Amino acid sequence: MKVYKIFYLILLLPSLINAEEVLNETVYWELTRVDSKIEEKKFDEAEKILRYWYKKSWRSRSYNKAVIARTYGFFLYQQERYDEAIEKLQVSYDENAFPLQEATTLVQALAQLYTTQGDIPSAKELLLDFIEDANKSPKPVPGMHNIYALTALIYASEKNYDLAYDYINLAISLSTSFREDWYQLKFAIEYNKEDFIAAEVSAKELLLNRPEKKRYYVQLSAVYNILEKYDLSLATMEVSYMKGLLDKPEEFTTLASFYLYKKNPAMSAKVLEKAISDEDIIFDNTNAKLLADSWLFAKERLKSLDVIDRSLGDDPDDIKLIKQYINIAFSAFKWNEVISGVQKANEAGYEDDGKYALMKGIAYFEMDLIKNAQNSFIEASNSKKYKDQGAAWLEYLEALNG
Repeated sequence: MKVYKIFYLILLLPSLINAEEVLNETVYWELTRVDSKIEEKKFDEAEKILRYWYKKSWRSRSYNKAVIARTYGFFLYQQERYDEAIEKLQVSYDENAFPLQEATTLVQALAQLYTTQGDIPSAKELLLDFIEDANKSPKPVPGMHNIYALTALIYASEKNYDLAYDYINLAISLSTSFREDWYQLKFAIEYNKEDFIAAEVSAKELLLNRPEKKRYYVQLSAVYNILEKYDLSLATMEVSYMKGLLDKPEEFTTLASFYLYKKNPAMSAKVLEKAISDEDIIFDNTNAKLLADSWLFAKERLKSLDVIDRSLGDDPDDIKLIKQYINIAFSAFKWNEVISGVQKANEAGYEDDGKYALMKGIAYFEMDLIKNAQNSFIEASNSKKYKDQGAAWLEYLEALNG
């Protein structure tokens, strides 16, 4: 069955089964003929029939006129003639001929059409008017959960989060199945209201029902972080990572930073190295520093040094990286690297306050290059900040020489 025929029957069958009135037999067969024309893609002929019956004179609150206008409106919608579609659907609603349970679908479609065309006030007025009528009904009106959800969306767009929250909760309470878009809206409202305890519940519900979607791991992790539930925040990101759902550079670096914060630097380094290898993140100075810090805190000083050395190959004049390189090399007792690092700092124009002259002197001393060490200590002793340390080392060298 063609899509148009399915669409038409969805509209027409409630009229034949649930309505308090029934269609005029002639109108029924004419609308059946319209359906056949649509199926044959004879749209001009279909519209000609609809236009004829739409323009006929009907009594007030005519059920036949309401069904014709509704069918005509949805036909125009399929033709992407939205303004005309809205006009016909509004006429169908204004006839006030449909029982509430049948009008629900029409109101939902018309409100959505108003919204997509940017006419929010008309959509809001329509929905609130229908809700007022439905509240007067002695029996529950089927489909009201959809009406409440649309109303919540409109209030949320106006940043009226309190009313939006009332309506979306009402919609969810009346629904018998999980609606992802409704829980997304509920979470967004809670987040904007800064009700993070409630947002945690909604984020869990989304993740429970859609575990294949990365965004829900990220959302829940962010909420846990705000609530200072750092272990849970990290665990949520870990699951997402293990499922292979991370794909944005900041997601890998955030996870690595989490590991570093939770004193698991080795795992931080492994996440970063794999992400760099897989080209999920680029090896820039920022990521290099994070990786170097991770290896350093993991007490893998040589690996940390290798990272900085590699980064300096791309940016040899980065003073911040050079200083980090020297400090790591010194803590790792890599004396040749200390000396080469200080030379790189000098070549990059760094004005030493005596600290690196002192470190270079110690490196030369450890390598038993006493004359070079002496020259470096003399340089340090001529500085303001490290003159005492420089002088002390020079005295020590004299004592060694007897």
